[in-house]
Formats: sequence, structure tokens, C-alpha cells
Amino acid sequence: MTCDFTSSVTVTATDSTGPSASTSFTWTISPSGACAPGQVLSNPGFETGTAAPWTAASGVISNSANEPPHGGSWYARLDGRGVTHTDTLAQQVTLPAACGSAQLSFWLHIDTAETSTTRAYDTLKVQILNGSGTVLATVASYSNLNAASGYTQRSFDLSAYQGQTVTVQFTGAEDYTKQTSFVVDDTALNVS
Repeated sequence: MTCDFTSSVTVTATDSTGPSASTSFTWTISPSGACAPGQVLSNPGFETGTAAPWTAASGVISNSANEPPHGGSWYARLDGRGVTHTDTLAQQVTLPAACGSAQLSFWLHIDTAETSTTRAYDTLKVQILNGSGTVLATVASYSNLNAASGYTQRSFDLSAYQGQTVTVQFTGAEDYTKQTSFVVDDTALNVS
């Protein structure tokens, strides 16, 4: 049962010569402890030009023309160096207990110089960690084998972590040769 209070209002303005215009709007007031639906990640498209409040390895947040963003001007690019290297991108967030669902989504573009069609040399893991840094789940794994032109939206159910403070973490690991870039943009963690 919900105890929300919803009200609708229509406002009409009339000129003394006769023309008029109207607009309507609705608002909802939810009691304390109720689910406030919305997106809970901060700086989800990296458009501040910095990682904060994400934590990221140096150089991960970029607006270089070498990789196009999905939206805006900035994006997160993990790896793409062609040497043994690991990049991370992470943000801690609290998922409200009052909400019934939590959906993580992001746009991902993978490009690679690797030529193998059978061996994953370079990898990206998307993981959920608890407050102590312990991995609760690896929700997705990608590699040079998933390279494709353009971005693809990825989406994962995180409802099992409602009421917890968790860290969403992307970890890209590259081997000693031939670059693979894992480009992440327009992230979201929607609760409802």
C-alpha cells in the first residue's frame, strides 16, 4: 500500500482582450521512507570532465577525438594502450531499501587491434562490491571478442542489493600487446 499524495492543477491565463492559455501539472508527495524513484549515480555521463565522484585510474575520463562519446563530450575509456595494463572506474552508491527494483545500465563500445576470433586477451569486468571491497557479483564480462562498431546499451538487475551501500566497478585488463579499448558512457542506476 502506498501513502503518496498526488494533486493536479490547471492554470489558465486570460488576456483582457479575450485570448487565453492553459497549462496543467501534477505533483506527488511521498512520505518519508517511501521509494523516491530516479537515477542514483552521480556524474553518470562524465560531463564534468573529471571522474568525481567516481574513482578512476589516471586518464580514464576523456574527451579525445580518438573515441567518440555516446552522448555529450566526455566518456570513460578503460585500457587501449597495447601494453600490460589495468584500469578501474568505480562509484559507491546506496540503493534505497524502500524501492523494489534497481537497474544498472550503460553504453559500451569495444574496439580492438586483436585479431583472434577465439581467444580473449583483453577483458572488462563489471562487478558489484560491498562496503569492504569484497566482490558480491560479476554481472558481466566482455573481451576483445566482443568488439563491434558503435555503442551497445547493456542493462543489469541489481534489485538484490536494495537497502545496501555497494560499489559499481568496471575493471579493464589488457595483455602485453595489441590494444583493446573499453569505452563506457551514459551510465545509470535507476531505482523504483
